[in-house]
Amino acid sequence: MPDNASQILHIGKDEFKKVEVNKIVRLSSAPNASAFDKMNDWIIDHSGVSIKERVTFFRLLATMINAGVSITKALGILEEQSKNPKLKRVCESLRETVEMGQTMSEGMRQFPDIFEDSQVGMLHSGEVSGKLNQTLLQVADQMEASAKIKGKIKGAMMYPLAIVIVLAAVVGAVTVLVIPKLKDTFAQGGAELPASTQMLVNMSDFLTSSFLGLPMWFVTIIGVVIFFVVLGQWKKTENGKFYWDHFVFSLPVFGNLARKVVLARFCRGLSTLLRSGISITKALVVTSDIVGSEVYRRRILLIADDVSSGITIAENIKGQEKMWPIMLVSMIGVGEQTAQLDNVASKLAEFYEEEVDNIVKNLSSLMEPIIILILGAVVGFLVTAIMSPIMKMSEVAST
Repeated sequence: MPDNASQILHIGKDEFKKVEVNKIVRLSSAPNASAFDKMNDWIIDHSGVSIKERVTFFRLLATMINAGVSITKALGILEEQSKNPKLKRVCESLRETVEMGQTMSEGMRQFPDIFEDSQVGMLHSGEVSGKLNQTLLQVADQMEASAKIKGKIKGAMMYPLAIVIVLAAVVGAVTVLVIPKLKDTFAQGGAELPASTQMLVNMSDFLTSSFLGLPMWFVTIIGVVIFFVVLGQWKKTENGKFYWDHFVFSLPVFGNLARKVVLARFCRGLSTLLRSGISITKALVVTSDIVGSEVYRRRILLIADDVSSGITIAENIKGQEKMWPIMLVSMIGVGEQTAQLDNVASKLAEFYEEEVDNIVKNLSSLMEPIIILILGAVVGFLVTAIMSPIMKMSEVAST
């Protein structure tokens, strides 16, 4: 009997099922795989895992490890119960990595679209310090806090964004559909058109013209889409992130909000890592990836270098009020002097998270006057541009 057949005979029922499942999952990699299997495999590889699913993954893994379940068995249980095919495949890969003698954090590096560098770094520190279950819970808490902040900001921005899109659609419709029909009427009047009307007519002529056989309004939309795609790709580069952060921090209201979000992440990450027993230098390096800002990431790495040379954090960031508020510098200084930096950083994180909540809550009320002004200006411009020549023609006709 062949060796593989004799091995299968000695495999238990549950293990045999697991072998068969793995074969099915990897079927698309076989030479005779069908096009459907390959497409299904591609879809799974390029699908996502929601924050809620990731948080649940970390919490359940921590609970099972705390209960004495081995990492491989815990990952196997999560693999079986997961309804997300991508997460099921991730659990399978992590389990196989651990069975081969490597750490789970090393296996997570194969999935950068699911596990961030900061999370992998924290878990590696937890593995080294023997506090993996605590670190898993801390990662889950940090993910939930970060997702909560992002959700509030996105929610506050939905209304202004919707208004801008509607305004752009209305102006585009008037320019492309209405103005061309009124041009002949304006021409019959013979009088010189007002500046606002002439501007609208010129815009209409441009958008209704053609380029390479395509209408310019369509080319313009494609150009805008391409611009934002290129901008998004540029923002993913190291220099792009750096200069984009500078731009965001310089914006009124939103710059202050973005800065407080970064400071909240910095303080929360530093507190979490220090409580996990990680050294201050390594905690700063890992935190640099947590903050989500290239400007602050580079600065925190410089702080880590100085701290390794014996310079305290408070001394390093003192006098840089634009990046590090005086209150934060003073509190961190007290935390370093009293050896309570983890607790102080946690209190600072709560403070800045509350500040972010307050700004987000007031953001809609702050934006309403601006939106009303923009709406009034656009509507006034359109009404003036269309009605002014018509009123002049009526006056001429009455005389």
